Amino acid sequence: MPSPFLAIAATAALTVTLGAAPAATGSSLSLSLTAPLAAPVWLCHPGLADSACGDGTGRYPDGSTVPLSTTVAAGGSLSVEQPAVGPEPPVDCFYVYPTVDILPNPALMIGSAAPSARDDEVAVLLAQLGPLTGLCRVFAPLYRQSTLLQLAASGLTGGDPYPGPGFADVQQAWDDYWAHDNIDRATGERRGVIVLGHSQGSVAVEKLLQHSVDGNPAATAQLVSAVVLGGQVQVPLGATAGGGADPASTFQRLPLCEPQADGVPTGCVITYSSYGQPSGGAPVAGSLAANLDPGHRIACVNPSAVLAGAAADATTALDPILPTRTLVRGSLLAPNGALSHLLIGYTLPSDPTGYRATPGGLGGHCAFAGDATANTSWLQVDDPSGMLPDTSTSALGLHVVDYNVDLGGLRALLAAQAARWAHTR
Repeated sequence: MPSPFLAIAATAALTVTLGAAPAATGSSLSLSLTAPLAAPVWLCHPGLADSACGDGTGRYPDGSTVPLSTTVAAGGSLSVEQPAVGPEPPVDCFYVYPTVDILPNPALMIGSAAPSARDDEVAVLLAQLGPLTGLCRVFAPLYRQSTLLQLAASGLTGGDPYPGPGFADVQQAWDDYWAHDNIDRATGERRGVIVLGHSQGSVAVEKLLQHSVDGNPAATAQLVSAVVLGGQVQVPLGATAGGGADPASTFQRLPLCEPQADGVPTGCVITYSSYGQPSGGAPVAGSLAANLDPGHRIACVNPSAVLAGAAADATTALDPILPTRTLVRGSLLAPNGALSHLLIGYTLPSDPTGYRATPGGLGGHCAFAGDATANTSWLQVDDPSGMLPDTSTSALGLHVVDYNVDLGGLRALLAAQAARWAHTR
C-alpha cells in the first residue's frame, strides 16, 4: 500500500505552493549518479568547534548563537531553567532529523559532493533535541535527504519513496561513530547510546537499527533507548516485537518499552505519532497511525506512562516543551523563522529563552481503533487550553511537534533509562 509519508509530503509540498510533477523524471536520473561521501558530515559532534549544539547554546551556520534555556510556566508563574552543563555524560545521542529540505540541490545529486548545514536543519535539530543535550554527547549527521518535492513526485509516479542517498549517509555516519566515538576515552569500554529520529529521520533510524543493532547482542547491550517518532514501527497485535521470523514487523528482537516491576526498561523502542482528535474519533484515512499489514498495528509508546509504571493505554499528564521564536530566529514577517515552512499554523512563544515548558499542559494516552485487519494506533493528545492548532482533519496530525508534545516526559524517561543503563554496566 502507498506510504502515508508520501501523502504527507505531497500535502506539505502543496502547502508551500510547490508543484511536484516536473521533477519526477530528472530527479531519478540524477540521484542514480550519487556516490558515498568521502567522510560523514556532522551537524553536531562533540569534537567540532562549530557544532550546532554544545556548551548550553545552539549555533547556526553563520556562527550566531541562540540560548538553550527554558521558560517554565507552572503554578501561574514563570521561571527560567538553564541547560545542564557539566561533566561528560555517560551516554551518547545519535540523532537523525526529519524532512526539512524543500527543493532538490542538483550539486548534491552527482558524485560525492558533501552537503553543508543550513538554518532549517539546525533549527529543527535544536527544536527537537536541544532540551536533551544535557543527557548525552550529541552526534547528529548531515545527510542528503529526499526533499519534500522528491517525496511528492515519487508518490505521483509510484517510484522509490526515498530515492536519495540519505540513508546510506546515515549508516556511514553510524559506522564512523561506532568505530571511533562509541569507545570511552577514559575506560576503553563502549558507551551507552540513545538513537533518535523523526519522520524521514525515523525511517533512516529504523533501517539503521535493523542493519546494525536488532539481533546483534554486542550493539544491543549498548542501546539505552531508541526513539522513533513519527515513523511506522509495526508490531504484531499483542506483541512488542516480531519474534525472529515476521517480515511485517519492523524489529524482530528490539521490544517496545514497557514498564517493569523493578524500574524503567532499557534497550527498547519508544515510538508514536501524535494526533489531537475529537473525543471518540480516530485519525483520518492515510495517517501514519494506520497499520500496513493485517494482524499488526503501528506501535504507540507513551513516555510518561512508561516512566510512571502505568498501563500502555493509561492517560497521563504530558509535559510539552515548545521552541520559541528566539530559538528559530523568528521575525515580524516570519515569526517561525527557519521553520516557517514546517510550522504553518503554529504560534510559537516569544520568550527570550530557547524554549517554553508547560508541565502538565497537555494530556495524552495511546489509543487504538479498528480490528485485526485494519486498525489505527496513535498518541492521543488532549489540549484543554488550545496550545496547539486544530489538526484533527489532517493526515499529518501533530506530526511536526511529535517530539514537543511531551518533550519533558521524554527527557525524564531517557534520563532514568541512562541512569539505569550506567548503573547496570
